Amino acid sequence: SLISDYSNGLADSVLTTDYVDYSDSVNELINNGCATGHAPLGTATFSSRSQFEAGQGGQPNIPFEILNVWHSCDTVTMRWRSSAPGGSNAQQVTGIAVQQVVRNYNGGQKWLIKETFSEFNSGAWLADLNITVPTNCAAVHKRATLM
Repeated sequence: SLISDYSNGLADSVLTTDYVDYSDSVNELINNGCATGHAPLGTATFSSRSQFEAGQGGQPNIPFEILNVWHSCDTVTMRWRSSAPGGSNAQQVTGIAVQQVVRNYNGGQKWLIKETFSEFNSGAWLADLNITVPTNCAAVHKRATLM
């Protein structure tokens, strides 16, 4: 997969050259949880296949499992889970990715991914990476016992 076993060759074979990836969750990670980061929420995370390759190729592979897949003629939706995104004490992170695919008339793969829209619990991921430290966890526990 493009996340758990990444290579530029794989990206070249399954993504269009004008591939665009949108994820406020990833932008939040890039910004380390700061509102003034260089990847504003609501903007494309990667605006081309080459930008995606530079970003994804510069980080370790991320273990995850695909929980569900739904598809139509030009869309594939996946629900996924990563149990170790940031290390040994990681919280489980579950996410969803919606991908628009287009027919490839140039040989190779029959379909190529043109756009991805992906979201997940970036707060847990930031905590897993020790970028943010959860506070007031006792209050969360107290609320949970009242419900």
